[in-house]
Amino acid sequence: MSHLNIEEAAGEPSGRDRPTDFRNVINLSAQQVYQKDRYFREWEHGPFSHLARLTMPYPSAYHGFKFVANGHLFESLLSVRVYCDSLAGISGSDQDQDPVVADLVTAGKITFRGRRETFTVTPGRICIRDTKASWEFLCTPSTRVRVVRIPRHLVLSHAASPKALSQAYLSDVTVPEVRFLLNFLEAIEKSSGDLGGSTTARSIALDTSAALFAGILSGRPDPQLRDHSNVVLLAAKNVVVRNLDRHDLSPAMVAKMVGVSLRTLHRSFSESDESLMSFVRRQRLQRAHGELVNLGRQASVSEIAARWHFADASHFIRNFKSLYGTTPAAYLRNLDGKNEAGH
Repeated sequence: MSHLNIEEAAGEPSGRDRPTDFRNVINLSAQQVYQKDRYFREWEHGPFSHLARLTMPYPSAYHGFKFVANGHLFESLLSVRVYCDSLAGISGSDQDQDPVVADLVTAGKITFRGRRETFTVTPGRICIRDTKASWEFLCTPSTRVRVVRIPRHLVLSHAASPKALSQAYLSDVTVPEVRFLLNFLEAIEKSSGDLGGSTTARSIALDTSAALFAGILSGRPDPQLRDHSNVVLLAAKNVVVRNLDRHDLSPAMVAKMVGVSLRTLHRSFSESDESLMSFVRRQRLQRAHGELVNLGRQASVSEIAARWHFADASHFIRNFKSLYGTTPAAYLRNLDGKNEAGH
């Protein structure tokens, strides 16, 4: 069986001006591999239109072929996580409308061969390239990769010159500017519901993404972007939420993961309604509150306090009361009363 589709986000109207859930699946038997062209035909005018002359190298193709992409299509910015069996082809067609593409490999390997350069992208590395210059590519079986695609003209508008896009960029994901880009893109994905209601917010998010790509490709990341409090704040909050269960979560750790200085991080939070650690505490209290409600009378305040890294039960109770207006025990009694009254 094979299918290839884009699924709209529930409750969102269709159209390119709205963030859209993206899903693309091809699953071919060994016999269907011979008819591969019909399964890739729908790519000709979609987000993967920069890929051409696709083939499935043997002997891998004897076992069939599977491709799965899940993520978001945000206006003209595509951000997806891909699983792909062995695939070869051409990325780019020497056209101005071909996109700038980033590939972050988490498993397997992708090799890109250009006119003058060859890049091998292994797990933990990222390759960003302008596909106006076509690249031959080959990915090994069972490759997993984060793919981000953005229109070339948007990136070019932020570049010092077209030459800035002429060199592909290969790096470890630990490099600060790459961490910053990935955290910002992840924050955009998680905010897609909010961005759907604001044309201005969508425009800022897309423009910032293009500027980050241009800065990385030119070797001169824009310091103004990484000092922009709203951009830093969005990326930092995303890092915090992903790491709430870590006992070593600290301002220094967040700054390192975002890719900014500790001073820049604190300055960004100082311009918001709360400090970094106040945000961490509130997020942990919300997680603890969720556990308390789910467990009900079986909940152990001490265990919940320890799980969410409060110094002790009394410290947790004080913070819980400051946010919810009552102690955990009283909150549960009130909740039980409401449930009994409802019956």
